[in-house]
Formats: sequence, C-alpha cells, structure tokens
Amino acid sequence: MFNVAVIGCGRIAWLLENDPLRYKPCTHLGALKYWRQRDKRIRFSAFCDADVLRAEAAATFARSPDALITTDYRQVFAAKPDLLVIASSTNTHGAMLSAALRSSIRRIVLEKPVAFSAAEAQKLRRLIAKSRSVVLPNYERRYHLKYQKLKSQITDVSASYRGFFAAGGSSLYANKNGDEGVLLHDTTHLLDLAQFYFGKIKKHQAICGRRKHVLYLEHAGGASGVIETSLGVGAFHLELEIHTNKERLVLGNGFITRAKISESPHYRNLRSYAEPVWHADSKFAVSKNPFVQLYEKALYGKPNNAHFMESLENVEILSLL
Repeated sequence: MFNVAVIGCGRIAWLLENDPLRYKPCTHLGALKYWRQRDKRIRFSAFCDADVLRAEAAATFARSPDALITTDYRQVFAAKPDLLVIASSTNTHGAMLSAALRSSIRRIVLEKPVAFSAAEAQKLRRLIAKSRSVVLPNYERRYHLKYQKLKSQITDVSASYRGFFAAGGSSLYANKNGDEGVLLHDTTHLLDLAQFYFGKIKKHQAICGRRKHVLYLEHAGGASGVIETSLGVGAFHLELEIHTNKERLVLGNGFITRAKISESPHYRNLRSYAEPVWHADSKFAVSKNPFVQLYEKALYGKPNNAHFMESLENVEILSLL
C-alpha cells in the first residue's frame, strides 16, 4: 500500500473542485483521486483539520470512510504516511513541516508559500539539510504545459522581464496576527516563475510601500527584472512580461501574447515591437493537468529538494517578518 495523509482540508485540498470555472482536477485530493483510480495501492490513511467537520467532508469526497479523522497533526505523523500533503493555513506550514521532517516522512507536498517568515525559512533550511525527506512545493505553473513550453524557448540569457500583480487584500505584508499578506499569497507565484525561467538570484532589492511593492532582481545567468505588486486597483490580475532579443511575451492566467521585434513604422532605421498576437491557453488532456503532473512526480518520480530550496529563498526575499 501507498498511504497518503492530508493536513488541511479546505479550499486547495478539495473544495475548489466545486468551482465550475477551474480546470479539473484543481486540488490535491482531486489529483490524488485521479491516480488512485489508476493505482489501487494508493490509500488515504488520514485527514486532519482544525475543524473536524472539514476533515470528515474531505474523507467523504475522497471516498475513504476508514481513514483516520483528527484535529491533531501529530497523530498523522505517528501513522508514518508514505506521502504527506500539507495544505493548511500558511502560518502553520513551518511548524508542521518541521515536525514532518523530524518524523522522517519521506515525501511531502507542501502548499505555497513554504514558510511564513524569513526566520522560519532559515530554520527549515537547516532542518532539510539534515533530513532525508523530499519536499515538493505546489507552484502549479511549473507543471503547466504553457509555462513549460515557454521555458524551453527562452534561450536569451540577457533577457529582462517585468512582473505585475494587482490584488485586493488588506495588506501587502505578512503580520504577527496570521495574515500572510498579498506578497506571500500571490506575488510569490511571479517570483517563482522568475526563478523557474531565469535561475539563481544573485541580487535583489525592494522598495516597500503601504500599497505598492517593487522588487528588482538580478540572476546569475545574466537576466534581470522587476516585479511590481499593487493593492486596491479594482482587479485581480497576474502577468509576466518577458523581453528577449526577438520578441516581447506577456503571460497570464489563460493567455499569452507575442509581439515580434521588427522595423519600426514610425522611426527610420529603428526597430520596435509589432502588434501583439493573442493566444488563449489550449485545452489539455487530464493526464497533462498541472496537479496531475505534480502528483505523478510526487508518487512515482525521483524528485529532489532543488525547488524547495528556491521556495525558501522566495520567502526570504518577500518577507518582512
């Protein structure tokens, strides 16, 4: 048997499967159910949540009436699952992951952000260095066909980029009351994409305001970029604009635009961006679904902690705590 335990039984664990606008599966349990239909060795052994009714509801969704239902995550660790999913609130990630590493749970899928503060990230960095566990952060765009294909096409090491996130929320920054803030909740995706496309960050500098945050980044490979986050603009929007020596690309949820560099129609002997061409995301088979791909790697692959280490740096860069 391959025992899977889940801590945190709310929105990203399974409730988003009820959203008619999302591709399916779009949650941890949705993807795990997909794999269980194909591999009878997979068994849900435990569901843990601070609200026992939510844990029970998750077990019902997973059709696992015999699973342990608990509000105490230490009971989950005592059962020694083969794969642990941590999908609880961000301010609990550090303590739960620390306990999981000390319990020598071999494979862990962890919701982003992987920690709540820079200090917590540094503690986890020390723990993982002594552990045999492998932690897979859930940044689903790394498993999305559109983002993967583009990665293979970006060969210009001097490329520059500009990320922008417009969001609601009451604060940009995490605070001691448990609010993770927009940076750790949303901007973290843009920073992860910058790490995914352009590699190791060698320099970063931030301008921190109350409603706007601007982050400048330089990468060891030569790329550089800016990520801007704004509160209160009346929209929820994420996009990453990449400038290569051939074109400008803009990626966002559901689309990509490409504007080739060509002779300028306005200035002699100068080149400019042509009219952008809009491409909607293509439909993909369920087997290529980002969550399904994540769990194929978690269940059957040979992952390492490289992405987890980048995710710790992600928190260190975005956190003011």
